Amino acid sequence: MSNSTPQTIKYTELMVVGKRFSKYFISQYKFILIVTLITSAIGLLYGKIQPSSYTATATFIVDEKGGSKGGGLSGLASQFGIDMGSITGGSGGLFDGDNILEIMKSRRVIETVLLSKVEDAIPEKGLTIADFYLKNSPLGEALATKNITTATLGFANITEDSKHTIVQDSVLYMIYTRIKKDLNVEKQNKKSTIITLGINSPSQVFSKTFVETLLKKTSEMYIEIKTGNLSENITKLQKKADSLFAILSSSADRRNYINLSIPNEGNSRDKSVASALFGDVAKNIETMKLSLINQTPVIQILDGPKYPLLDKRTPARYFLLIGFVVGIGFSLAVSLYKYTA
Repeated sequence: MSNSTPQTIKYTELMVVGKRFSKYFISQYKFILIVTLITSAIGLLYGKIQPSSYTATATFIVDEKGGSKGGGLSGLASQFGIDMGSITGGSGGLFDGDNILEIMKSRRVIETVLLSKVEDAIPEKGLTIADFYLKNSPLGEALATKNITTATLGFANITEDSKHTIVQDSVLYMIYTRIKKDLNVEKQNKKSTIITLGINSPSQVFSKTFVETLLKKTSEMYIEIKTGNLSENITKLQKKADSLFAILSSSADRRNYINLSIPNEGNSRDKSVASALFGDVAKNIETMKLSLINQTPVIQILDGPKYPLLDKRTPARYFLLIGFVVGIGFSLAVSLYKYTA
């Protein structure tokens, strides 16, 4: 068994190796400098040409109205087969819980927003939000190469009842898929009822206008549903009131039936009941009409987007620093490889 002695290196030898190594890297300064300058320039250029990203945010709460607010009206309406739940908040289930989060991201609502007019002060008047999006996004440039422009699409002329062409539907869907990726609707936390809505886009005007219009259209959708239910039930009760009035007016002076405080002793028991029901129905119809007039939107905005919106893109100086570090590291690695090869 042979004895092996550990190899040692003298300090003077280490100094010689270090000097030789340093001298080699100094001789490579031009290569290192050129590579570093190139990567730094690339980083700076990328930082300058990256698209702007403006985020518009809004916070709101959903006013969930529940419970029975009809009192005796619920019992009365149930006799006629009318569901008072739809009047006193039964349709609110559509907007309960996390449903509102999905509704605001639905294609129907977003396309309604896209076909709305831009209300901000911009040079081009009469543009829809979809038109404005195409003018400020790469999608508009790509479509222009196929001779599809805002003028040929004619979004500004689309009405609620008009049918969309295949091209219009296709472009709206492309815009919808892109917007949905940049749209964020979420609750601030699981226990909170406060919801945050935000969207990123290259345009301040688009981001702010889109958020404001999305809130407005969602509110209008809620009011339309609630108002539609109220109107339908008012119509049903009005028919019952007309039927009761016809029974009352068939055998007695009409004035006595309008002034219900004056009883008619000649009436039968059925007509007395009809008289009482008519008074209740007429009173509750007026109450429901007041509810229809005073209907309030479900969405209560806490904070809305305001100008100026901050540009969220990464500052160019960070990309310059990244390019510098990458250039130094890469050039040193190449130099080391050449030295040891």
